[in-house]
Amino acid sequence: MNLVLDLETTVRCPVGNNKANPMWRGNDIIAAGYTQVDVSDVTSIVYNKSGLSSHEVASVVSECNSANIVIGHNIKFDLLYLYRDNRITLPRIWCTQLAAYLLSGQKHMYASLDELTKEYIGIHAIKDDKIKTYWKDGVQTEDIPKEELLPYLVADVENTAIIFKAQFDECVSLNILPLMFTQMDALRATIEMNRHGMQIDVGYVTLQREVYGRRLEEAREFAKTLAPELDTASPKQLSLYYFGGNSVVDIKESVGFYKNGNEKFKKVAHTVVHEPKYKPVGEVGKNGYYSVDDAVLQHLKDNGDELASTLLVIRECTKIKETYYEGLNGLLFPDEKIYPNLNHCATKTGRLSATNPNLQNQTDNGSVKKAYVSRYGTYGCILELDYSQLEMVALAYLADDRQLIDDINAGRDMHKELYKGMYGRYPTDKERKPFKRFSFLLVYGGGATTLMAQSGCDRATATKFIKTFYTRYKGVKSYHEAIVKLANDKAVIHYDPAKTGPQYIYYHCSPTGRHYLFNKYPNDYKGEPTFSPTELKNWPIQGFATGDVVPMMVGILLRKLEEAGYADCALLVMTVHDSVVLDVPVNMLHNVATLAKKTLEDAPMYMKQYFDIDFPCKLGVGVESGINWQDKQTLEGI
Repeated sequence: MNLVLDLETTVRCPVGNNKANPMWRGNDIIAAGYTQVDVSDVTSIVYNKSGLSSHEVASVVSECNSANIVIGHNIKFDLLYLYRDNRITLPRIWCTQLAAYLLSGQKHMYASLDELTKEYIGIHAIKDDKIKTYWKDGVQTEDIPKEELLPYLVADVENTAIIFKAQFDECVSLNILPLMFTQMDALRATIEMNRHGMQIDVGYVTLQREVYGRRLEEAREFAKTLAPELDTASPKQLSLYYFGGNSVVDIKESVGFYKNGNEKFKKVAHTVVHEPKYKPVGEVGKNGYYSVDDAVLQHLKDNGDELASTLLVIRECTKIKETYYEGLNGLLFPDEKIYPNLNHCATKTGRLSATNPNLQNQTDNGSVKKAYVSRYGTYGCILELDYSQLEMVALAYLADDRQLIDDINAGRDMHKELYKGMYGRYPTDKERKPFKRFSFLLVYGGGATTLMAQSGCDRATATKFIKTFYTRYKGVKSYHEAIVKLANDKAVIHYDPAKTGPQYIYYHCSPTGRHYLFNKYPNDYKGEPTFSPTELKNWPIQGFATGDVVPMMVGILLRKLEEAGYADCALLVMTVHDSVVLDVPVNMLHNVATLAKKTLEDAPMYMKQYFDIDFPCKLGVGVESGINWQDKQTLEGI
């Protein structure tokens, strides 16, 4: 039995920007509707204006547990409501929103049910929007008339069933059911992560907010003593201050007197010449000024500039205090947890993203990760498993670069080898860390200008690195050249009524069946549209590594934890690009870590099983654990 499900809920959550957040225990299910696929006019409704009782919720859960697949539009929302307080194994799922995203080549992000209804059924089937008007006007769900709310719910269920069948048939015709089901299993795992949440050390967060507040205030006061007239928040003023140039200012000048004897003034534009303090770093931007980003400030700091050093402190403290600690504090639930949302339909590559907060972009500075601790207190720990250079493995496979494959399998550090190719010696650890940015920038399609802008190096250094990289990795060079040529040779013309002129599109299919649609963009320099080299070179690599492999393996890992009987205590709580994070009781740590490491390292076996892909590289997985997310040590003996 395939079951289609939809819920109507209250919208009372005061934390974050999602008032319907399922993890807010003050939100209730008002109505649940479900039906079997291929069975018409048997939609079952459970309705309770005061919120479904535990018995009523259990009856809906029972229906889900007996289904082969539970289907819904944004099914995560519904399942979190049903399973948020139950340690019950989630059923297999199909989300029509995620399916639409994949079928559209990641173009259709967060498709609404109305949009899919129009696409798959027709505009005639789109529901009356009077229920949305109630919500827009601030009417609570429980106060919407039952005779209007329930037909709205029934229409959602029936339309979702039709859309599912059409999507399933489309997947069969495109031969991408393996991709679709591995992605749905990944969604099942991230639902668990959302349900578990992450425990926060509230006292630590409060202390850090105060510490960084004081540091920020002190740094701002010191910057004023160094440059009293400078607006340190203005990129334009910083460019003029450091690298010189001309600016125009309006100055009041006397132009005589009024009849009443008062002096008359008018504003007169004056050009002010600013003498440069340093030779410009990088190239002038389109706005006529030089970038003074963090990389440039670091360059100036290294040359002994005290203000640049202070500005870096201001920027870092501002970000750590406001973005991280203040942001984290604003998302806390009464149980001292946060419930981040992992998004499957938000990127062009298929990589997952996280919001409220963005845990995919946590800083290593400011000891922010120390705030994330185990819910088991002193009897628990944070366990993180991290694939080693997974995107480079993906590049080696897709480019079939024998040198890169050999380097990975032999355990060589490509960044150290490239550094040696440029400077004749291996780097220190301190030298390696900033240098490896060159490799990633180039792999992701950056040219000399990009390398200069994002690293602060000069053109000669950027050009030398590109030559060094492509000399060592000739297969990557050929791959980059080939995908650009393919895009231009295979581009098709599409006419979009909403846009003027023809649209040039290149359809690219990956080995897993995921596809990408690349568009030409206007080019200011060549006068004709061109494809973005960054998109062409980056999307298939990132998509394969962290859009296909990692989500697939996170889904499989959840199954393995369930089969071993660990899933009720060893909790998946987050995945960040090429890693997975668990909250684990100490007495289970060794067994869980052993199982998880083996499962993740078996990715080549699963790639062969699901996609008939022969992986040429070994996949290494590092294992660390600690009392919080930051203070982790390598777990030995795993």
